[in-house]
Amino acid sequence: MALRRLRLAQRRKALGHSQDDLAALVGVDRSTVIRWERAETEPQPWLRRKLASHLRVTPDELSELLEAIAEVPGRSDGYTLLSSVPLDFSLVSGHTVQVMEGFSAHDLASRRQVLERLSVLSSAALLKPIRQWAASLPVPPVSDNTLGPDELDELRAAVKLFRRWDASGVGGLKRKAVVGQLNAVAESLHGTTDAATLRTLFQIMAELAQLAGWIAYDHGLPGAAQRYYVLALHACREAGSSALPLGVKVIGDMTQLSTALGNYDDSLHLARTGLYALPRSSSDLVRAELLGLESRAYAQLGNREARDAARSAEACVEIWHDAPDDEPAPDWHHYMNQAEVDSLVASTYTQLALEDTDPKRWRAYADRAERHALQARQARPKATIAAESSTKCAWPRCD
Repeated sequence: MALRRLRLAQRRKALGHSQDDLAALVGVDRSTVIRWERAETEPQPWLRRKLASHLRVTPDELSELLEAIAEVPGRSDGYTLLSSVPLDFSLVSGHTVQVMEGFSAHDLASRRQVLERLSVLSSAALLKPIRQWAASLPVPPVSDNTLGPDELDELRAAVKLFRRWDASGVGGLKRKAVVGQLNAVAESLHGTTDAATLRTLFQIMAELAQLAGWIAYDHGLPGAAQRYYVLALHACREAGSSALPLGVKVIGDMTQLSTALGNYDDSLHLARTGLYALPRSSSDLVRAELLGLESRAYAQLGNREARDAARSAEACVEIWHDAPDDEPAPDWHHYMNQAEVDSLVASTYTQLALEDTDPKRWRAYADRAERHALQARQARPKATIAAESSTKCAWPRCD
């Protein structure tokens, strides 16, 4: 069975509009109208008044048309998407699950050569929807102490184990295990109706998708990595305000991917979007990392951005040192410590030293880079230096 907004389509046809006609009147692509009528997405708030006007209905009547969703015979859309991961964050929760399940199943069934051919988006095609995701986030409540059943605790423990696998630098079969767990969690959402359990499962799904993205990146699959990051953002949206810091962390991961691909303008705009989306009262640990990534992106853009690069680097250090000692670090951010902060800042000043031609300035940048690099080495526990060389730290990825 597939979902359809039959009354919405009937209203459009009653006025003599094709899908192309309505799309042109509202100012969207035809594919957007198709997704509205398939109940895959909701019209964005700023489009509803125009849509209501061209359908000649009131806002309340439009809401009734959008809420009238019926099942019709046909193949489930989720399994026809395969490698397609839409950057449209108005997806209804049911379609988010279908997309997550469909893409992870596609990954499990595909050979590496298929995944290597997945393209990577950049510039406006990537940045505009990420900014829309940030702008549509709910305001977080003061606290959220929802707890799930024992099975959810077991899932969290499994995700933690997968992260340790990732940190140890294990091979591609472990990546498939993570994707398989993601697919299983997506399947389990079909029969879940309890709101609290749904939020928790979406949070777990977001963490698995984020981890799958990192592992795909490590295995030279940037197109797959980007799609998993986008899937993680979809899941964070469904998980609610408690997943906001993780969502911003995912944007930071997308920043790292753009930097690795040489898309430094994208890196800068993604980092700034993440900082915009993170409330002042939220995680200082995530904010410090985003500031470090912002400083590195500024530095990669050359001397004209040197002042902003240095400003962001110093803000990264300041935020880290001013963070409350009792601020809990979530497991998806377990690697973030003093050494990581110094690594990010050392990377920024190294790049500034390499770009600058004035002897006085580049020596000053080099001195700062050396100081932070030595502090990073000193701060990293000797027993874990070798083991952590393959984790998601910033410094090894800056070459």
